[in-house]
Amino acid sequence: MEFLSSQKGQPSSQEQQPSLRRRVAIIGAGYCGLCALRHFLSDPKYEATAFELSHQVGGVWNYPQRCEERTNEQMTSPFYTRMYRNMRTNLPKDLMALEGFSFLGGESSYIDASTVLQYLQSYADHFKLHPHIKLDHRVNVVTPILSEHVPANAVGPRWLVEYEDFKRNLTVTEIFDVVFVCNGKNHTPFVPEFFGLANFQGQRLHSSDYREPGRFAGQNVLLLGGGPSAGDIALDLISSAKTVILAKRQPMSFFKDQFPNLKETAIPQGFTAHGAILEDGSTADIDAVILCTGFAYDFPFLSKECRVEASRGRVTPLYRHLINAWYPTMAIPFVVTLVTLTPILDGQVKFFKAVLDGKVRLPSTEKMLQLTEDDYRQRIVGNEEGGSRNIAHGMEQEIWAYLEEMGREAGFDAVEPVYPKMCAAAFHVLRTEFTTFKRDFIQRVDSESFWHVKKAEPN
Repeated sequence: MEFLSSQKGQPSSQEQQPSLRRRVAIIGAGYCGLCALRHFLSDPKYEATAFELSHQVGGVWNYPQRCEERTNEQMTSPFYTRMYRNMRTNLPKDLMALEGFSFLGGESSYIDASTVLQYLQSYADHFKLHPHIKLDHRVNVVTPILSEHVPANAVGPRWLVEYEDFKRNLTVTEIFDVVFVCNGKNHTPFVPEFFGLANFQGQRLHSSDYREPGRFAGQNVLLLGGGPSAGDIALDLISSAKTVILAKRQPMSFFKDQFPNLKETAIPQGFTAHGAILEDGSTADIDAVILCTGFAYDFPFLSKECRVEASRGRVTPLYRHLINAWYPTMAIPFVVTLVTLTPILDGQVKFFKAVLDGKVRLPSTEKMLQLTEDDYRQRIVGNEEGGSRNIAHGMEQEIWAYLEEMGREAGFDAVEPVYPKMCAAAFHVLRTEFTTFKRDFIQRVDSESFWHVKKAEPN
């Protein structure tokens, strides 16, 4: 039931009728949100609603027509995207399929954004999720209701959720028992300071505003960053740009001198009005700088009363990298990094739901806070990068043990043995065969085995 807000953050005199079913607010209808909605709707004890800012499901995988002409678009714009035209996934599609719903067959394992978007739309169709998704709705504020008494054997609190309905031009406030924050982690660009970059007078943009290589035809382009997105965009540019310089902190080479117009180097010592001062002291003429520096966690709709702190590399305090330790009727899934999508999302949703169902008993608030901090301290010991995104929630090595432990406690099946094997193979070729690995064919065969076929370069 909806009721209009007569005063921001406060319900009107029209009371919301109590329900025998627990009401779940899911913020976002991308990968995380659709997965959560599917699992909660499968249980008649829950009434779940997903709020999606855009006009369709799919979240960050949307690549609107004519978006190449736009930059710095707001999330409410029909041209908003964080994709680029020639992007293909860095993981094979079988490692991106949610539980119980496979991608369609085909010759390619590494797929473009439109294929992923179509998959998510088909997932929503298959599980009949659309009637429970409010499109063109923006959640503005989420606040815990702390005035209500929570029984000792119950999980609380309840939540006030204020949202805008763009089509009806209304601001609405509702009470929910559970909040699942699924707005994603690839929306707010992280823009660090680089010494002297303010001096540079050429084009400067974040990789989230990169769309296609034609804009940089004949130019000298410097990419700052050492992650896969930097390598992907460098590959996309080399056929159009005059030169591409990939500057990064890590000594590992993506390309090993395979392309005459591509150079890998350390982060520049500084910048001039039209160039960069490289590690060896030489100056390179530069027309454009693209910051491939990733994204910061950002939850602008969570009020300070939620007691969630988010930064470039950490969301705290999340017990098990998932549950708000202060108020465990709120969860923020998939903040973990360096992992495959599947089966982490299904596992996290099922674990959180088991907590709400009373199948898993949480430690005390104080104990959860301490365990969360202990986990973080263990991660940064001896690591000079401290709070980097790959440390606080990085799980490349431990993800399978993490999921097995949650499955044991919550009573869901352990991960199929094929997934760790496929994941190891996929990460290996990503690191060692960066320029060619997306030609590989990697496909699950059964719960134990998979195909991995190396494909020759096309003529």
